[in-house]
Amino acid sequence: MKKGVFIAFEGLDGSGKTTQFNAIINKLAANGISCKAEKQPSNCNPIGLLLRDIVQNADGPTFSPRSLAQLFSIDRYEHVTNNIKPYVDAGEHVLIDRYVFSSFAYQGQMFTFDEIYDFNRESIELLMPDLTIFIDTDPDECTRRINSNRANQEMFDDNGDVIRFKFLYSFAIMKDITKIVKIKGNQPEDVVTESIWKAVKPLFLS
Repeated sequence: MKKGVFIAFEGLDGSGKTTQFNAIINKLAANGISCKAEKQPSNCNPIGLLLRDIVQNADGPTFSPRSLAQLFSIDRYEHVTNNIKPYVDAGEHVLIDRYVFSSFAYQGQMFTFDEIYDFNRESIELLMPDLTIFIDTDPDECTRRINSNRANQEMFDDNGDVIRFKFLYSFAIMKDITKIVKIKGNQPEDVVTESIWKAVKPLFLS
């Protein structure tokens, strides 16, 4: 049986990543292609739900950086093992809003690339995306969008320039194990969608 396609969407908070993730799922559906939509932290196990609460509430429960990085890696491994790889192996397509590169970018503020790799080694070796889409939006624009749309401060809302650098650094190192396409996110929303669609379409409609 032919494996399904696995695509990850990455970007800074406020980049438009989730908007574009949903737009591409809708475009695929309009072309008769169904996809399983996932996100990380996951919403299908207790660790993922805990992480969502921690990330979305900067004044909420606190963990040491190492514990937090390990919680992300545990959630990812459980998610991949139970909710992603079995579906891809069975021929179902999966799109995910954030994957391992988000750990290199966000937890990478506190740890080296090698440390983050070691935390996530099992997930990386188990399954990497066929395509990673990076919505590369200027950090200042991301901050402007966050401030205009979000009532509460989230844990990783600061340090956009550093986070973007960490994304780009990890892409450069891991370019041989997943195809990475960078899309300029400061463009009009429909232009961004069409640029992503050009990269995604050949995987499904060749």
